[in-house]
Amino acid sequence: MNLPLHARTMAWGGYMLAQPLSDVQYALDNPALLNSSLHGQYGASYGTVVPGVKIGGAGYAYSLKGGHNVSFHAQYLDYGEMKSFDAGGNSLGMITANEMKFLLGYSKEFDSRLVLGAQSGFTYAVLGPFVSTAAMLNLGAHYSRTDSGVHFGLSVKNIGMQLISYRGADKESLPFQVLLGASYKPLHMPFRFHIALHSLQQFLGLTYNQYLESNTWTLGNEDLGIPEAGLAEKFTRHLVLGGELTMGKHLGILIGYNHQRRMEMAPEIRGGLAGFGWGIRFKVWKYHLTYSSASLFPGYNTNTLSLSLIPTFYN
Repeated sequence: MNLPLHARTMAWGGYMLAQPLSDVQYALDNPALLNSSLHGQYGASYGTVVPGVKIGGAGYAYSLKGGHNVSFHAQYLDYGEMKSFDAGGNSLGMITANEMKFLLGYSKEFDSRLVLGAQSGFTYAVLGPFVSTAAMLNLGAHYSRTDSGVHFGLSVKNIGMQLISYRGADKESLPFQVLLGASYKPLHMPFRFHIALHSLQQFLGLTYNQYLESNTWTLGNEDLGIPEAGLAEKFTRHLVLGGELTMGKHLGILIGYNHQRRMEMAPEIRGGLAGFGWGIRFKVWKYHLTYSSASLFPGYNTNTLSLSLIPTFYN
């Protein structure tokens, strides 16, 4: 339910909350990124999370008079086919697994600087013969200081509950998230900076001591226990950094870094580029194409392609 859709978001470590450029698919990250410049726009994305697991989706936006905007998004995650067994280990053949999410969005522009948005959504998940559904609400705010190039975003996601649990299982809590972000582009510099803080609802609870480097400390035969992460490490686990080298309105190079992903997924030896991402965007007439690749762990990257048609204008 927190998996991003747009290639730019993937390249920027999975979170994008204060991006001023216009794309209807950005509203999945923050409902307040839906604004009147997206009127009549539609977009779609497709990619792979890991080999055999595919992700895709689409969105459409429509603007009304008075600064009112509405949108519709659909997203899916397809795990493909897998072998099924009963409790005794006997084969039951092949089953499929997939998840779908549908969102209706609304935003209100109060002036040229402040936008507030909300989305109501429904999810449907299938794991062979097991089915689960849930309903949720996402809230967002976006504040712009166009004179200084600074933008701020706040998003509260997945407020809701599981409606139908998997057969034989208890109901689960939704992955509630509070996120805060900022974007800044210096006036005379061809680079845009983006920073996001995720999972703020559990500010000091993202580290797992048993996975820290050098699992145990010993002095002679005395076991001193598992080292605990310091305050600085606990804070930076929430940190995601992104940037774009802008080469006019038609070309941009994207880079990003997710610290929590690297700390949890990169092995101590040969960590590779785990946690890092990159991408490239093109503008051809009214079409905008973005491709990104982000390393989850060494040897496995997410690869996403996003396409948008902007019938009005592009900021």
